[in-house]
Amino acid sequence: MNYIDFAIASSIFIIFFGVALMFSTNYFSNLSSLTKTSEFRSVSENFFKIFFESKGTPENWDDYSNTPVKIGLAEELYLVSVLVRETNGSSRTDEPVTAQIIFDENCQNKSWNNTVRIYDENWNQMNLETSNTTFCNSQYLNQSNITWNVNISANQIKKYYFYYSPDNGITNPNYAALTYNTSSWVPSDRDAWTETTANWREYTSLSSENITNDTTYKIRGNSSVNITGIFADGLEYWPSSSITGVSNGWYIDTWLYIDDVTYLSAVYILLASGSTSITGSLQENISGNMTSSTWYHFVKKLDPNIWETKIGSFNASKGIRTIQFYAQDSTSGLTRTFKIDGLHFKKEPLEVKTFPEEKITAVSGTKLDILKNISYDDARKTVGENYKFSLDIGNETYGGNINMSTNVGCSEYPKIVEYKNGTVSKTLAKMCVWK
Repeated sequence: MNYIDFAIASSIFIIFFGVALMFSTNYFSNLSSLTKTSEFRSVSENFFKIFFESKGTPENWDDYSNTPVKIGLAEELYLVSVLVRETNGSSRTDEPVTAQIIFDENCQNKSWNNTVRIYDENWNQMNLETSNTTFCNSQYLNQSNITWNVNISANQIKKYYFYYSPDNGITNPNYAALTYNTSSWVPSDRDAWTETTANWREYTSLSSENITNDTTYKIRGNSSVNITGIFADGLEYWPSSSITGVSNGWYIDTWLYIDDVTYLSAVYILLASGSTSITGSLQENISGNMTSSTWYHFVKKLDPNIWETKIGSFNASKGIRTIQFYAQDSTSGLTRTFKIDGLHFKKEPLEVKTFPEEKITAVSGTKLDILKNISYDDARKTVGENYKFSLDIGNETYGGNINMSTNVGCSEYPKIVEYKNGTVSKTLAKMCVWK
């Protein structure tokens, strides 16, 4: 071998050795970096559970001004799902639906009044109205009837979600009054006929002279229709032209009140159909359901086969000519007061099914707001590990500033959040850890 060959071979060996050394250095350097990233990722998982899935120590640390022993942002949030089904084969627009929600059967203070929210399947918050509400104590709910407006196509099924919590720091949502105006009702607001004395007359005299509006005793709106007289007597709704837009598949819905039902032998509701002259009628005696000075809610399908008495050929599609409410008294000479409110016709009610309550772990917006008032260094001390961290929940951020040139491990998962204003949303929660 001459000196030239030796020089060439040495050069090749040096180059090969240099490349091997470079790859080895990069490999072990990357291995160290990967090890660090894996470590930080594992720590970030642990930090995620500490902050987003535990309540902290004490659990109600947000009620105190001191830094807690352990910071946890979790709270208990409750969910009741409601299924609404259209079964009549007709679309509904802004139709009010009511579901009875039992918030806290055993009164364990699970549902603060201000926290109730309802969302559709696309996380759109719905306006709601409460009625017949009972409380456990203070403003903690026991149960309530919740009404909201539904837009649904023929034979469609929709799901709605009620969220609530025991957080008494949530502000009042101040819902606007629901809009009662839907083509599923005649009249469309379900109350216009009893807000005035127009088209009403006394059953016996056929005069409107003694008909008044009562603004004190009513179910909805501003007033009920009222008559005081010696029975047998009652009220009759006799519009100038027949009521149209109703068919035999619809329902009559109304509220009735009699101050004293003593000695009443019968209380009748009679519907007569026909465009100009009466072609048929349906009649029902409801005296067995009436009690003194108590409103009775009457709902019945306009199906001639299920009414107590049928005369002639009743067909609601021909128009409803008159609606009569009258009583028969087995003892003459007694003066009574008879009231009607909320008289209307409606399509077959939407089918409503309520599912059992679920308890879920959510992020408390109240705790998140209070966390912002705790110094980052103090928060790090509660974790008890020598790591820096940063957490993000939606648009909210807390913690240190991430140096992207260093190794960082992050964990992120969708979480349900109840913000301090009561809004509930599903958003991405993220925890990043580094040194």
